[in-house]
Amino acid sequence: MKHLIVGIIGPLLMGISSAFAGWQQLGPAGANVQALTNVPGYPDEVYLVVGRFPSFVLHSTDAGNTWEEPETIPDIINAICVNPNSVRTLFAGGRTSRVYKSTNGGLSWQVAGNIPGNVWVRSIAVNPRNASEVWAATEINIGDTVGMCLFYSTNAGVTWQNSTIIRCLESQTRTLLIDHLRSGWVYIGGSAEGRASLFLTTDYGGTWQDKSSGLGGRCVYGLSILPNDSLVMVCATDSGIYYTSDRGQTWTSRLTAPVYSVAFAPISPYYAYAGGENIVYRSNDYGWTWRGDTTNFLGTNTRYLAINPNHPLELYAGNSYGLFYTTNGGYDWSYRSNRFTNLDVSFIRIANSDTILAGVDGFGILISTDAGITWHPWGKIFPGSGWVRGIDINPRHPDTVICVTGFDSRLHLTLNRGDSWETFPIASNFEPAGIAYHPSGYDTIYTWGGKRELSFNPARFALYRSTDRGQTWHQVLLRDRGVCVKLILSEYGETLIAYGKSGNQAAIFRSTDRGRNWISLTSGLTGSQVLDLKIMKNNPTIWFCATPVGVFKSENSGIYWTNIGLTNVTCVLPDTSNPNRLWAGTDTQGFYWTTNNGAIWDRDTLGLPGRSITFLIRHPARQTAVYAGVSGSSMLGRNVIGLTESSAEEKKIAEVRIQPSMVGRSARIMVSPTPARIELYDPTGRLVSLIPLNSSGIVDWHRPRDLSGGVYLITVRAGIRHTSKPVLLLPWQ
Repeated sequence: MKHLIVGIIGPLLMGISSAFAGWQQLGPAGANVQALTNVPGYPDEVYLVVGRFPSFVLHSTDAGNTWEEPETIPDIINAICVNPNSVRTLFAGGRTSRVYKSTNGGLSWQVAGNIPGNVWVRSIAVNPRNASEVWAATEINIGDTVGMCLFYSTNAGVTWQNSTIIRCLESQTRTLLIDHLRSGWVYIGGSAEGRASLFLTTDYGGTWQDKSSGLGGRCVYGLSILPNDSLVMVCATDSGIYYTSDRGQTWTSRLTAPVYSVAFAPISPYYAYAGGENIVYRSNDYGWTWRGDTTNFLGTNTRYLAINPNHPLELYAGNSYGLFYTTNGGYDWSYRSNRFTNLDVSFIRIANSDTILAGVDGFGILISTDAGITWHPWGKIFPGSGWVRGIDINPRHPDTVICVTGFDSRLHLTLNRGDSWETFPIASNFEPAGIAYHPSGYDTIYTWGGKRELSFNPARFALYRSTDRGQTWHQVLLRDRGVCVKLILSEYGETLIAYGKSGNQAAIFRSTDRGRNWISLTSGLTGSQVLDLKIMKNNPTIWFCATPVGVFKSENSGIYWTNIGLTNVTCVLPDTSNPNRLWAGTDTQGFYWTTNNGAIWDRDTLGLPGRSITFLIRHPARQTAVYAGVSGSSMLGRNVIGLTESSAEEKKIAEVRIQPSMVGRSARIMVSPTPARIELYDPTGRLVSLIPLNSSGIVDWHRPRDLSGGVYLITVRAGIRHTSKPVLLLPWQ
């Protein structure tokens, strides 16, 4: 029997090693803040949510200088709050309709209750006058519509009552505010049909009053009530700050710049703050006038502000780039996220062997000149740079770079590697998703995305072309409600393949005459949209695409498609080293791969920092090197770091030995040189243990009794570099 076990396990470990060990955590450093709250009465304490799935709830007791990671939550968390009546009790909510509760300061979390329906919790709050009263502002999907909803619990989140405020084709819920002086009074803000919308209930959601008249912009992101006068409020929208002295009957514009959060200081309410684009605005006259002379602050979409209740000049600000802290009212800021790798990298453009440009949501463009290991900002920041949706490099002139932004529907052009920029409008109400040069005609540029007839109309699948370097644009393709996710151009640019969503269905269109005529290639294809499409390099008749209902394969250039498995797929990548292997990234389950056309899919989650995969891209010059975007966890690389390391000391980080490789009660782990830390991940990918270190690099590890049998992953880290090695823990005997 022993020989049988060894005969089975040996090939198993070899397969695991070849599939898993290559994933390496790359930068860039920073954190896309998903939720933030401070702790009443404890000015140096703060809770921070980063990552996507799973979400990491981080806790600091020293104003963000150091962080503890008590426990992850298997959800996409967007809302967190502290019970002001019992500050070690926290609530959190997110994508899966579950409301989570911790009674020990975030050390552990349990499901307090489930909100019924297909609900996304966007904001959550506890009534400070009644600890059992919990409120949740949500979005709820009902058929083709999205509803802005309030859910209300009187038993600390166990059961919920709901009130639907509005339902329409496009709706977002972004802010929740309880009037602490009046029972049952709650404000909810967001967007309905592309317009900034704010509603008030005075009877626990029984009826609603629309307070939106006079507000500009497309979305209400924040609202704050003057603590000592509930008639006075300030509201943050993407078109500025609005002020009311009559509880929203009339609004006055006080700042005309995008703002995503606003708050009065509790103890000295003549101070107020608002988070904008790479700036935090301040007011010292109860929100009537605002100024912005912030220093050392970066990051757009500053959605989160947490003010010290006892010191109005101390506050935290969180955005898509990280967490910042100030002690002088926002004149100067300290960055508290440089130890994290929890950004959202929306795309990369590989310029040459080692140079990569990356678009980071909420910041802008970063560059790496060592294949993705280290990063720094590239080019000057320009309006909307945090909303870059695509970038390309002129093949004839490498100093010439173009990008498009969703902020203002414009093309941005630099002739000097970002030192200065020109901008050109594309089309009104156009929301770009990417951009590309024509492969042979370098004055011709394509951009794609969604086009609205009016700002409040649904977006439509759209493709545009410019033949004069972006100065003027012409519509090439406009289809039903949806979005063009990507455009693929053939080697000489005659054939165009555009894919995404049109109507409520997956869409693939092909033109063989530069966009004059198009045919649809969706026979056999299902799902609400195509998120990725790859063509086999060595056999261009074989195509693969990713949709929410699975991976699809075509063997006749898209004429007919066959579902070959999985669900919630976001990206695909054929493996050039093994033509029978196909990789797939999923929304919340990490990576899968198959070597038999989808008959069996093997899953890869061991040691992954997150499981929401956004892209899989192969290096064009190094076919074994692969980059993966992980939502809320920056980027991963496979066969990347080893190709760029040059010094002997750097290469030694990969020297890890485990004896025996099949562990019963103990094992010896030998690492050279001594790493910063050794981590053990269980078969589900959860970090379960930190293995103690010593100066010799040799650790005699005694397996904890609570670790059951299975294939685990030992990861050793030194800085941002790490290497992993699978190890089999035998069942306890």
